Amino acid sequence: MSTEKKSNNTKIVIILVLLALAALALFFFLNLNQRTEKNAAISLEQEKQKWQSKVDDLEKKLSNSDQGNSSERAQATDQSNSNDTTYKQAGTEPVHIDPCQVTSNRVDDFLTHLDEQEYMEAFKEEGGAKIFVSQIIGTLLATQPKITREKDNLLSILQNTAHFYRVLGGKNIFILKKIMAHEKELLEGVMADFYEMAQQREQCLQLNYPIQLPVDKLYGYSVFFLNTLGGQAYLARRDLTLRTLTKYYCILIIDLANEKNLNHLGIDIRYPLNNLIEEMNYLSGLQDKEKYLDTLLQLQEKYEKKYGS
Repeated sequence: MSTEKKSNNTKIVIILVLLALAALALFFFLNLNQRTEKNAAISLEQEKQKWQSKVDDLEKKLSNSDQGNSSERAQATDQSNSNDTTYKQAGTEPVHIDPCQVTSNRVDDFLTHLDEQEYMEAFKEEGGAKIFVSQIIGTLLATQPKITREKDNLLSILQNTAHFYRVLGGKNIFILKKIMAHEKELLEGVMADFYEMAQQREQCLQLNYPIQLPVDKLYGYSVFFLNTLGGQAYLARRDLTLRTLTKYYCILIIDLANEKNLNHLGIDIRYPLNNLIEEMNYLSGLQDKEKYLDTLLQLQEKYEKKYGS
């Protein structure tokens, strides 16, 4: 009995010891957590202060940078305003740009370009491209094709078909073909410049430029290409780009002739105008195609208002 009681007392002691150890472990654990949380809180606060300090430094730098930039922008604005003033002061007496001189300069540039080409070396004895072209144009304008009663006899049709060869001769035709073959990329610009010369001629007579393109003389060739069998046969033998551009400028010349009361044959351009618009819609390869179409559509509207569709 006493042995059993002694054994029970031992168990109680052991349980008490275990409970004491558990209580001690719990105390250390809670104390450790508090320290850890406190340390973590301190660490976070220190990190926060550290980053806030960095942010403050950056804000100071940005503020200084903005002030510098503002100063630079103000200086740039002042400089810009100064330049504007200078420009305006300089612009109080605008420089006059003579369109006649501008156009003739572009034509001169093209003719100088021709003189520099190797394929033109054999024709230098002709006096250079400027003299050659002015002579060709003068000869053609002085010798007009037959544009009335062409169909009265076969001879008139044949003469018109061979008009350029008859008037210029084989050698000049050969040179012109060389130029057209080698300068295709410049063709649009050159034809536009020649049209401008015709358009501006009356205002540009004071230049005494050797190449003259009077509308009344160009009118005959425009009718020739648009309204005769010989002219249409000639265009049919040319490449599509040259053929299209020729018809385009012939229409513009006849429109000019209408404006100047020089359309003495009463040529109605509505039919070739409408045909060319349709053709050009399907044509590719022209750099200024949209500009040509826009001009043609404006002319179409103009003549529809005047004469009906």
